[in-house]
Amino acid sequence: MRSLALVLLLLACSPRGAIHPNAVELNKNGAYALAHGDLETAQARLSLAVEYHPNFVEAWINLGLLELARGDVAAAEKHFRRAIAIDRDAAGARVGLGVVAERRADLAQAEKEYRAALAIDPGLPEPRANLARLLADRGALDEARDHLRRLIEVQADDPAGWIALCEVLWRMGRDAEASALVDEARTQLGDRPEVELLLGRRELRAGDHDEAIAHLEPLAKSPGALGRAAGGWLAIAKLEKGDVAGARAAARAVLARDPEDRLAKHVLSKTASIAP
Repeated sequence: MRSLALVLLLLACSPRGAIHPNAVELNKNGAYALAHGDLETAQARLSLAVEYHPNFVEAWINLGLLELARGDVAAAEKHFRRAIAIDRDAAGARVGLGVVAERRADLAQAEKEYRAALAIDPGLPEPRANLARLLADRGALDEARDHLRRLIEVQADDPAGWIALCEVLWRMGRDAEASALVDEARTQLGDRPEVELLLGRRELRAGDHDEAIAHLEPLAKSPGALGRAAGGWLAIAKLEKGDVAGARAAARAVLARDPEDRLAKHVLSKTASIAP
């Protein structure tokens, strides 16, 4: 659960008050362009939206998101603060400021901004997920667990919350609770690949390496982050089973896709002194 879920916030924007219909349409189309990576078109449309209506909060938020996509943190902050100056209850702007703070490595301020967003709208999934991640990263696992439980209540169809909550429970040593949550996720999400990842992790925690490998090996061929995560845990499962060559091969396959993968690097370091 990294950074801001741009598309969700962008498409959720709705104008406040009497706003020129041209501004509304430009904001909508600018959000669409931004969500699809067309930053120049997004800039033109969103800038024209606030020219039509200078107090268009959602358009200022979208301009902030645009600057985050460009990497201009200072400009993003300026737009988010403009939105808050217009409407102090602009929760999306608070989420944006949280991302700005994270980009600056000011994690305490990021937590404050995400909490402020949730105080305005407790049903927003983005600040809840981001806050839980920061809490887990600094070891505040009880509070992270509480927020992730609330997250899956408001966004039950997103596997990311279930995976994050299971991870926190495993870190806390609450394997029975995590196991029950995996079953709950399977009921809610069905036979999705993310559920297979959770099943593989559960079998690995239980020491059933063959079952874990059976779940993880097919997933390791999947594209994107899911495949990399499955590959990393597959390497761990093979290492724990004593299959050093298989563990190395799985780890190297992951590192070919992401040279900084933590699990894969750990497996290679653990096997470095073991003869082939």
